[in-house]
Amino acid sequence: MTETANPRKPLIVVVGPTAVGKTAFAVQLAKRFSSEIISADSRQIYRGFDLGTGKPTPAEMACVPHYLVSMASPRKAVTAARFARLAELAVQKIVAKQKNAWVVGGTGLWIRALVDGLAPTPPGDPEIRAQLQQHAREAGKEALHRELQAVDPVTAGRLHPSDLLRVIRALEIFRISGQAVSHMTAQAKPEPWPAFWLGLFRPRDEMYARAEARIEQCLQQGWLEEVRQLLHAGLEPSCPAFQALGYAHLVKYVQGETTWPRTVELIKRDTRRYIKRQLTWFRANPRITWLDVSNETQAIREAEIWLREKGDVYGR
Repeated sequence: MTETANPRKPLIVVVGPTAVGKTAFAVQLAKRFSSEIISADSRQIYRGFDLGTGKPTPAEMACVPHYLVSMASPRKAVTAARFARLAELAVQKIVAKQKNAWVVGGTGLWIRALVDGLAPTPPGDPEIRAQLQQHAREAGKEALHRELQAVDPVTAGRLHPSDLLRVIRALEIFRISGQAVSHMTAQAKPEPWPAFWLGLFRPRDEMYARAEARIEQCLQQGWLEEVRQLLHAGLEPSCPAFQALGYAHLVKYVQGETTWPRTVELIKRDTRRYIKRQLTWFRANPRITWLDVSNETQAIREAEIWLREKGDVYGR
């Protein structure tokens, strides 16, 4: 294959649930294949939200350049459509340097927005949104999630009730258009970007143990203090970035709504549930080649063979 800047050069997509080890795994491989990485993580993209989001370390970013990490204001939600636009620009920059573009993350909808495209959704309706926000205040987040489950179970299945911004947006779209978000995205243009998909997994108990160990490590490193500092800096508890898993729980603790043991318990419980939802989402994608990374050395060898067999990557 002639090594020219081709905007349709296949992407290498690495997906999997939180704490499976996507970043470290991708960095090891990407540096062998003349590659740069685009983060597809709906939490890592926000500035200031560091300890609880599993961002790549400075050493990892020095080893392999990363895009879309810590580049967005935490006050404004980054939509899948916006991510896709930013990621496309990053892909073009990477390919222009005669390198492979890797898309690494666990936010399935964002990755689909880039690879498959998204059908256009209607503009927001402030009145409907205000009604939904009022309903959430009066009846609770769970009530809105149950309403979404009734009209769009696919979208409800991938959103946690605490992800109020996206739950409200999905209900808003349904009330405006009469169509489920999942139906709209299913009508997206098929694969505008060719891609090789690699999914990482471990035995379920091992993934849960890794996730809980990471939570404990983040808390020991000052995750709670980070949340306090963000609040002290003037960020509202309702801002988009605070809806991220773990951060919403810690905000409630700071506000005196829960005890510390209960807060830690809920973070771990909801992380396990999030892992299950991620696996369900990705398992439904037949394009993904799955790789057990519980033996990391062997998994790296298998992935390297898999990539070289593709024949469309630089550095072969």
